[in-house]
Amino acid sequence: MSLETPTFQAIRGQDQAVALLRGLVAHARVPSALLFAGPAHVGKRTTALALAKALNCRTAPGAGCGSCPACRKIDEGVHPDVEVIAADGQFIRIQQIRAIDAKLALIPFEARKRVIVLAAAERMHLESANALLKTLEEPPGDTLLVLCTEQPARLPDTVRSRCMRVRFAPLDEATVDALLPLEDFPEGPPRQFLRRFAQGQLRPELAEPARVLALRDALLDALAQVPGGDYERIMAHHAAWSASDDWRLVLELLETWLRDVVVLHSAGAAAPLIHEDQRETLTAWCRRLAAAQAHAWHQQVLATRDGLLLNVNKALALDALWLGMRAAASVDGGGSHP
Repeated sequence: MSLETPTFQAIRGQDQAVALLRGLVAHARVPSALLFAGPAHVGKRTTALALAKALNCRTAPGAGCGSCPACRKIDEGVHPDVEVIAADGQFIRIQQIRAIDAKLALIPFEARKRVIVLAAAERMHLESANALLKTLEEPPGDTLLVLCTEQPARLPDTVRSRCMRVRFAPLDEATVDALLPLEDFPEGPPRQFLRRFAQGQLRPELAEPARVLALRDALLDALAQVPGGDYERIMAHHAAWSASDDWRLVLELLETWLRDVVVLHSAGAAAPLIHEDQRETLTAWCRRLAAAQAHAWHQQVLATRDGLLLNVNKALALDALWLGMRAAASVDGGGSHP
């Protein structure tokens, strides 16, 4: 997946959002603050930078050419008047917002319209959001603030009410398939799984599809030992994942696996599965794990993932997760055939 930011015409899968932004630019009605709301990895930040190009391109004003000095600087992240603010650690801190305020006190260095993008804006502390509110209440006329968020409800009402919302949808499977590097995977079960695992998002880990498939194979090998199998084999996988950053992807794979167990319990043969190529194994898991327990363990995976993002002790959290799975599953089941 290219690191360059496309122009409006190259953005895939967000036609409605792009059409709205094109209209605002064409009629010179771009507000001082926009709220880009939608799932992760569907193009919110990319579209914000495409908007910056459209506002500042000298060759193709209103669209962006992608090759003039302004567009190239935006691509390279060196444009003095276009900046992306990301979380410092887990949060966007008040010092970062104050730095924005200091910059806004100056006129743009070379842009017609300065553009400040807050990535994952929901990560602002309350004091950071309150500091940003002062700027939103008295916005400079030469500046556009774009707040990108998966969770707009986590932003204070006072912030949301001062931004024009632009909705971003999950990408359809055809768009995901076109944008993922799947040249080495002809149509078949592996490609279908990767497309479904994306769940409408261009997840960064899917830039290495072979790695995703290899980690899933390792996870299924570990799950095959639950319950009553070779615990040392589980721990060998666990140690390998923890020694790298693979645990993040493994938790995503485990979350979707348990999601499929829950859905299969509920809908049976009609269930739409992410791991469709593993339906037989998932059916066996339904006999092994009751629906309520599968749902509870799915929630535990989500809680573990969120806790690890907040720097909970990784080794202890992952150990507890595997021990919980062994305790929850039983050889004789407690589950039911879907």
